[in-house]
Amino acid sequence: MKTDERILHFFAEHEGEYLSGETLAKNLDISRAAVWKVIKKLTEQGHTIDSQHHVGYRYQSGKVLSVPMIRQLAHSDWQIKLFDVIDSTNTYAKEALTRGDITKPTMIIANQQIGGRGRLGRTFVSPADTGLYISFALPLPVGTPVVPGLLTTGTAVAVSRAIKKTIGIELDFKWVNDLLFKNRKVGGILTEAVMDFESQQVSAIVVGIGLNLQQPQNLDATLTNKVGGMVEHLTVSRNVIVATLFDEFVKLYAEYTDGSFLMAYRQRNIVINQTVTVKYGKELVTGIAKVIDEQGQLLVDTGDVIRTINSGEVLKVQLPNNSYHS
Repeated sequence: MKTDERILHFFAEHEGEYLSGETLAKNLDISRAAVWKVIKKLTEQGHTIDSQHHVGYRYQSGKVLSVPMIRQLAHSDWQIKLFDVIDSTNTYAKEALTRGDITKPTMIIANQQIGGRGRLGRTFVSPADTGLYISFALPLPVGTPVVPGLLTTGTAVAVSRAIKKTIGIELDFKWVNDLLFKNRKVGGILTEAVMDFESQQVSAIVVGIGLNLQQPQNLDATLTNKVGGMVEHLTVSRNVIVATLFDEFVKLYAEYTDGSFLMAYRQRNIVINQTVTVKYGKELVTGIAKVIDEQGQLLVDTGDVIRTINSGEVLKVQLPNNSYHS
């Protein structure tokens, strides 16, 4: 572990405390001059470290994402990879899984994505500092059964629980992968499979989560009234949010196939009993969304038949107050 990571670990273990240069040097077995150089480097990188003469240094959780801080805050022990800028966390995860570079469950985090992706090949705007862009890379023994509908809907509930615990707001859901707040989209989930070339079976799953903690700026005019942020000013460290989401997802993943979260998902889903148009493969299915079943599938009453939609996207949902249009 690098010296700067070791110092961040030590700060995380003594959050809110002033630590003297002598204390840091002694515990990390480095010189006080080395401590000063690392503190200077961390400050230049954007970490907020308060320094008081004859008192010491105190780390203040700011905008900078930090693996040591997340490790200290979370209870889960999966591997973590952190990038300041990346094309797409999902793309990276899929490529790393295919190459064999990731062989254990891993959380991949980015401060900014320059090629963020949503469903149907759409762009997911992913500016620096104001959001969270996370992918969980999940290798599977070949032949492991996967229930995509439950994994995506369960992830939505895990995210909402983490946001409730940290930011204190309640998210709504639009089947299957949109996260809403005050009738605007503030996040999305993209679940993708990695296939084993020889067996042609699923060898890994990637679950991508994109969150707008604050309103993205300079949005395309078509998105201005559809995309929002969760808070105007972020007062909670993103490290705290990531750590909480990490734990909620790990817990969810261990038991998602039992569907125990479905009641929570249904209760906050905006499409139930509403007229919807769903893109299902090459079809457009219009009808009343009746229920989300035990597999996370959407049942739509077209008037002639009940259609079971196991994957797709709700392109339109007509709410009584017309407050949300996809």
